[in-house]
Amino acid sequence: MNQPRISFRPLRPAVASDQPTSLDLLVTITSPSPPEDVQSKQRPPLNLALVIDRSGSMSGAKLSNARKAACFLAGELTARDRLAIVSFDDEIRVVVPSQPVRDPQPFIAAINTITSGGCTALFDGWLAGAMQVAEHLNPAALNRVLLLSDGQANEGLTDQDEIAEKVAGLGQRGVSTSAFGLGLDFDEDLMAAIATAGDGTLAHIESPQQLEDLYASELEGLATTIGRRVSLGIRAKHGAEVVDVVNDLTLTDFGNHQLANLRLGQELNVAVHLQLPAWRANQEICSVRLAWDQPGADMRSSLIEQLTLPVMPAAEVNELETDQAVIEEFAVLKANRSRRQALEELDDGDYQAAEGTLGNVYASLSSLKPSHRLKRELQLINEKKAMLKTNRNRTRKGLRSESLRSSLDVWEADESKQS
Repeated sequence: MNQPRISFRPLRPAVASDQPTSLDLLVTITSPSPPEDVQSKQRPPLNLALVIDRSGSMSGAKLSNARKAACFLAGELTARDRLAIVSFDDEIRVVVPSQPVRDPQPFIAAINTITSGGCTALFDGWLAGAMQVAEHLNPAALNRVLLLSDGQANEGLTDQDEIAEKVAGLGQRGVSTSAFGLGLDFDEDLMAAIATAGDGTLAHIESPQQLEDLYASELEGLATTIGRRVSLGIRAKHGAEVVDVVNDLTLTDFGNHQLANLRLGQELNVAVHLQLPAWRANQEICSVRLAWDQPGADMRSSLIEQLTLPVMPAAEVNELETDQAVIEEFAVLKANRSRRQALEELDDGDYQAAEGTLGNVYASLSSLKPSHRLKRELQLINEKKAMLKTNRNRTRKGLRSESLRSSLDVWEADESKQS
């Protein structure tokens, strides 16, 4: 019932029989549409830990809104769900140990006791929350840590790679992690590494008033999740070669590509560039294997599809109409890759090179057939160019989040709700 499907969308619907061919291919994973009446009883139960930074920098409006949003989260859960609340500065406090949410009021009362304190022991805070989830690990549930911080890890374990390794280790056991950075002072590279390793959501929240919207979106995403620890294996055949996967996806231990969670009503596109020798008719070009963990299932699920295309002389292939949707998807994914290049140039202090890279992206996207999506991409690029020298920190955070949309669930605020 909740089985996704794989489809192929080539730039041109044929390959050449008389000379080598370059093939741009979209591999699309489409999840089933959600039922019209999605009720909480139809979704998997949730086993959550909300980990809240209460270091000194969170004092005032940030912590006030963090408490308010945590109360909202507790109120949205049911007796089928478990919730733990953990707060941290340089000390860790389990505000509410993991328990079913039969009545949100005790959670709300405890949340409102959280006050600001000292430094930021981010890893220790995450670990305490992860242990709360792990102690009640339920294969039929979605088990996740929601980590909220506005600062840098400056107490306890602070090395990004070591933290990501720990997060990934618990992810293999079934505990995923979403990372939410608040304001403009958090470590966006660390939070991105945690969300990637944790198979969760990455969010940059500039305004604390956006936290409730973020938590509502996260709950909706969890309610519609039908697969986690998702991987995609792409195997070229008969002398064909996978030259590039434009999404720049993280590789698994088995050499497959890590994808974001499968959610009802969601479509994931992976852009693949292949090189083919002169091709024979009825020859498979590549096979694709999708694998995922389904909540409540004992075994890992998988799906395999093969690609075969018509064969004709190269001159005839070149006369075929190109698929504009494929052109646009490749362009947007390449723009995300260029954002990563601009980030590196920014970190090297070469503002001129970063500006040039973003300018090239803008020119490339501007040359395409206009669409609502491209209009939004051009707006984002223009914003980063304008802020490049005046607000490096904000520019960097925006570039980091946008660059990861190719490979990760990245939350974006509803512009209509922003003041």
